[in-house]
Amino acid sequence: LDFSFADRWIVSKLQRSEAEIAKHYADYRFDLLAREIYEFVWDEFCDWYLELAKVQIQNGTAEQARATRHTLLSVLETVLRLAHPLIPFISEELWQAVAPLAGRKTHESIMLAAFPQAQPEKTDPASETEIQALKDMAYACRNLRGEMNLSPAQKVPLIASGHAAQLTAFAPYLKALAKLSEVSIVDQLPEDANAPVAVAGETRLLLKVAIDIAAEKERLT
Repeated sequence: LDFSFADRWIVSKLQRSEAEIAKHYADYRFDLLAREIYEFVWDEFCDWYLELAKVQIQNGTAEQARATRHTLLSVLETVLRLAHPLIPFISEELWQAVAPLAGRKTHESIMLAAFPQAQPEKTDPASETEIQALKDMAYACRNLRGEMNLSPAQKVPLIASGHAAQLTAFAPYLKALAKLSEVSIVDQLPEDANAPVAVAGETRLLLKVAIDIAAEKERLT
């Protein structure tokens, strides 16, 4: 299977969460345990990885799409086992449907399945760094949209300068995450664009939208 940096990232984050969860169980800190599971599922798996997975399934090769589907199911099945002591009934119900698809239906009940253990060898700092850079760019684009009062439904072109190879890899994801019609990668942003520029690390981002300069000055004033 052809796993992307996004697939490796979510698996890496899962290992870190599993290690934290084991520590919280040992310390009887069920409040921190619940928060760790919630933040991984909501902030990382749902908020980011599901959106990245859509791009990979729609635009990737057959092998990349298979790898993403495998990762989606594998991580979800693991999360259900992690959450079972906290939410036993719903996790059992969902596990009965998810485990066969993930190839993990080794017992009649989730209660008998092994509790997940962190595998440090699966942590991938490089992919975590890549995803953080992608997040920073997505946030920057969203901030630009907010500054320019653009409708969430309006797709606009982006002009970006910086690390060309990285921007090329990120372009399909940015188009989905920031509602962009296209991503143009240049050596240097045009100086006569008359539009706000966002900076994310070494990357400079500009939305190519016609601006009423007089109205914008009035708004800023």
